[in-house]
Amino acid sequence: MTNKTLSVYDYGIFLLSEEVFLDFLKNNKVKSKNILNVFQKKHDLYLESILQGAWLPILPIDSVKYKIKITNINEKFDDNWENKLEQEQFNLKIINNVWIGSISELLEFNKSMFEKDFISQETLDGIKLFTGYKYNLISGLFQVKIEGFKRKQLLDYPNANFGFQFTFKKVDSFDGFKDPREDDKYNFNVAQM
Repeated sequence: MTNKTLSVYDYGIFLLSEEVFLDFLKNNKVKSKNILNVFQKKHDLYLESILQGAWLPILPIDSVKYKIKITNINEKFDDNWENKLEQEQFNLKIINNVWIGSISELLEFNKSMFEKDFISQETLDGIKLFTGYKYNLISGLFQVKIEGFKRKQLLDYPNANFGFQFTFKKVDSFDGFKDPREDDKYNFNVAQM
């Protein structure tokens, strides 16, 4: 599946490596299924998760469909898309793979969501919507570059008119961190650009 469309609910997406994220939760004795609530209530724990590269939240963004591309596996947006944003140097630790998904999946977290190569749900009309995808990447510490794209000629619904492209640059260590939730510094809402 190289042409991946992500259906986003609750105004954000996440990047995480399953093993790294689960280890972080275990080591910090997080048992709640509502991971987002835990990080909201325990800001220091949230900052530590960003510092260690346990996950990378990207929000707020509109709850719509997004095309997802990863340059490390030779996926890039073509000339039909316009680059609207670029931010880089966000920490992420990866062991074997990275998941990119709708942040809504962390409202009632269940590690069984990682059993397949994707996370999906079906509408009442029987349409399958994908809310997460797994990408196989090499293990290591990475600085993530996030680029936001918009179609030059918008298409009718249900087509995705916006997208995110990620580049993972391997590093030896994390030297500090950037908090993507600092709204005064970062705007990832490509659908409003």
